[in-house]
Amino acid sequence: MADEVPPAAITSRPDQLTASRFETEAMPHLPDIFRTATRILGDKAKGEDVAQEVYLQAWKSFHRFEPGTNCRAWLFKILFHCVNHHRRKWFRFPLLKETEEFLESNLAAAEPVPEHLTDQDILRALDRIPVDFRSVILMVDVEEFPYKEAAEILSIPMGTVMSRLSRGRKLLREQLSEVAESYGLRRTKAEGLES
Repeated sequence: MADEVPPAAITSRPDQLTASRFETEAMPHLPDIFRTATRILGDKAKGEDVAQEVYLQAWKSFHRFEPGTNCRAWLFKILFHCVNHHRRKWFRFPLLKETEEFLESNLAAAEPVPEHLTDQDILRALDRIPVDFRSVILMVDVEEFPYKEAAEILSIPMGTVMSRLSRGRKLLREQLSEVAESYGLRRTKAEGLES
């Protein structure tokens, strides 16, 4: 009887192991989750709320996370579920949404952007493009997820990821061209770069 493990030790040990695994596997990605949530929502306070919700949901369902798989991708998938939930909660009225076809038919060919832009200029330009395109750019270009993982995270087909990425990059170039022109920089075909 002396060799028996008390029931309290049996139940506390898995919780300690789970907490340790969560700390090791999930917590290092908190800055990325917070940064992306803030960038998508355009508000630091809402970003904090969503990041907390992501980690609460991740903790509650961590028993379903398969060890050895990509925890970062798993957390980003939770992030986009939470963002969509909060958007519905915050905007209980239908929003006018530009369709991809409308954007494609009304976009002019983008001019090349000068290299003399600041990070803040780029982030402000990113904030001005529609969230569907911004989300794909953040997943592929900023967080460097492969197309397949980005599609799984965003719950959209891989072809849609590639389409939105192309269109989002076009929109971003257009925004950055406007910023460059505001600096007095512009590129013409005949003259090259003027300043």
